[in-house]
Amino acid sequence: MNRISSAYPQAAADTLPGRVLLHARQRPGAVALRYKRLGIWQVLAWDALAQEVGVLAAALAADGFQAGDRLALLGHPRAEALLLALAALWLGGEVAPLAVDLAPDALALTLTELAPQVVFAEDQEQVDRLLESGVALRRVVYGDARGLLHYQEPALQALEDWQRGYQTAALPPIQAQPEGVAFVYARSCAWDARPAGALTHARLLASGAALGAALGLHDDEEAFWGRRLAPAGLLRHLLAPWLVQGFRLSIPESLESRDQDRREIGPTLVLGSAQSYARLQARILGRLPSASAWQGRLIRAALEGQRGVLAWLVLHSLREVVGLARVRHAVLVGEAPAPDVQQFYTRLGLPLRLAEGLESAPLELAEDALGRRLAVWVAP
Repeated sequence: MNRISSAYPQAAADTLPGRVLLHARQRPGAVALRYKRLGIWQVLAWDALAQEVGVLAAALAADGFQAGDRLALLGHPRAEALLLALAALWLGGEVAPLAVDLAPDALALTLTELAPQVVFAEDQEQVDRLLESGVALRRVVYGDARGLLHYQEPALQALEDWQRGYQTAALPPIQAQPEGVAFVYARSCAWDARPAGALTHARLLASGAALGAALGLHDDEEAFWGRRLAPAGLLRHLLAPWLVQGFRLSIPESLESRDQDRREIGPTLVLGSAQSYARLQARILGRLPSASAWQGRLIRAALEGQRGVLAWLVLHSLREVVGLARVRHAVLVGEAPAPDVQQFYTRLGLPLRLAEGLESAPLELAEDALGRRLAVWVAP
């Protein structure tokens, strides 16, 4: 803990990496992050997470990264990407999450505009996309080394090798400032219709505090981060509340294992877009027993609004099967869902709550299978 204390100026509590260190000092043994690797859940408490971030900050600094420089992230959610992002923020840098589905020309334009000092790529697929963009990159660090051992690119290095030797290095002082830019988005990001923008440390922490207050979040929440790195809504309404409240955040091993991993974790907080909730609805409905079987008829009757204890038990069992049995907060980021999607989750007992303007969003009352009244956001 001495290394953590030496890197913790009092003003740093108003920044994202400062919140990491604050939790590390106040709740060192509490679980901060869980992520799955090769089928096994790995766990980092707040003190261990702070140490990991500090080591990466030391490696970044030794590689020439300094305040104002940019780190770009390309890939799906990974613990390494999150830790490296916090390390860049520690040094006063800016983090630019990139959409994994950017077309090659859009990716090249984005990289040119952002001019990152360091790029983190998830695996061989993302490294290949970076190399094929034709943009000269100073440093590319990758998380998954499979398939990359034969590459002869001077700028390319495995994260494990790149950070080796800094485990006992002195932690660099936190350079982040509350009004400094934390995350930045390029004008050429075709996946997002909004113009170029940036999120400061102060704005993100304010958003996290507001969502936490509106939902009544506590440090005993289990949050599940199942999809993209890039959307700003995930930063404001998942990562920021995590750092403000200090609850547990879990990252699945892959998109393919996401449903199984969610069942194993049993989250209390999930967050997604209208599209992601619609995809989950389709997966759930696609796995139901045939409508000709009595089980299928029973489940469909409950999902179509049948009430009573039996219907409630059926829906509770269905929530358990898909890993949603413990969910208290199903948060919606972005545009409104289709009416049938909203109705599906309301009947399932998980009314979707709109993250933007949560406290003032128009609500109406709906009822679940037991006739209990639920507040549901209404699209304007």
